[in-house]
Amino acid sequence: MTEHLDIDGSRGEGGGQILRTSLALSMLTGKSFAMRNIRANRAKPGLRRQHATAVDAAARLCDATVHGAKVDSRYIEFTPGTITGGDFLVDIGSAGSTTLVVQTLLVPAIASGKPLRATIRGGTHNPMAPPFEFLERVYLPQLRAMGADVSITLDQHGFVDSAGPLGQLTLDVRAGGALRPIELVNAGELVECRATAVLSRLPTHIGDRELAVVRERIAEPLSCTLSEVRGGGTANVLFIEIERTSSFELVTGFGERGLRAETVAERACDEAAAFLAANVPVGEHLADQLLLPLAVAGGGRFRCAPLSLHATTNIETIGLFLDLPIRVEPDGDAVLVTVG
Repeated sequence: MTEHLDIDGSRGEGGGQILRTSLALSMLTGKSFAMRNIRANRAKPGLRRQHATAVDAAARLCDATVHGAKVDSRYIEFTPGTITGGDFLVDIGSAGSTTLVVQTLLVPAIASGKPLRATIRGGTHNPMAPPFEFLERVYLPQLRAMGADVSITLDQHGFVDSAGPLGQLTLDVRAGGALRPIELVNAGELVECRATAVLSRLPTHIGDRELAVVRERIAEPLSCTLSEVRGGGTANVLFIEIERTSSFELVTGFGERGLRAETVAERACDEAAAFLAANVPVGEHLADQLLLPLAVAGGGRFRCAPLSLHATTNIETIGLFLDLPIRVEPDGDAVLVTVG
């Protein structure tokens, strides 16, 4: 008889990552689950559009049987079938995060060895989710280092401004890319920092002021770019990319109505400076994302700043599906995370 898990979605950080990791590992292990108290610790508990869409996309990927996957639901049941891959469109129907839907599908598709092409419509740059560029420049290069044959394309920017058109990205997973363990322990030498101020339907002086702050604050090898994009609503996003010989990190700042451009840049520079001072190869958000593929690969380790509650909750969720140790040990001001 197939093992069935009862999962409390209010555990730990009590957000959507518990659901996404559970969906991914359910597909890969064949274990069905019921989840209650979904996103209990959020201002609006239960499934939002992007979460309900992620459940639906997972069900399509593996021909699952699902109950309760509708907006506002705090309880679902998910019984997976066999991962088939395929070519399909996923439409969130709002500016909900496309990258969080990608997180749900990506590792199961890679590990299954089945090709997948998923075109996902919605938001591509959301303040509460990793932006497209994080997946493209930080996360996917590590998956390729693990053996995955995967790429992602930004077809149309999509911001949270509901007045603009929805964004779109396309995920391509080629067949046969099994995951193998990797180690990211040494930060490596700093190669360059790159800052990009992205503007959509806003005056260019906003980006100029942000980049002026970055030039003043970051005394490393630095290049700065102002990028104006069409469509996708009214928005401002500031990226600070940190390239080391062994890894990449991407810090993201989002402009808000009433928030000065200088403040957006100062906050992003503070985060970038903290990462540079920590002298680790893996940033906070990459640490959270690496846990699942390393667990599926059966091993690996990385060094990062002390884990967030998001990451420790992810470790607990992985442990519900896989009998695999994940150890977190102090290493100076950082921690060493060992999987397997």
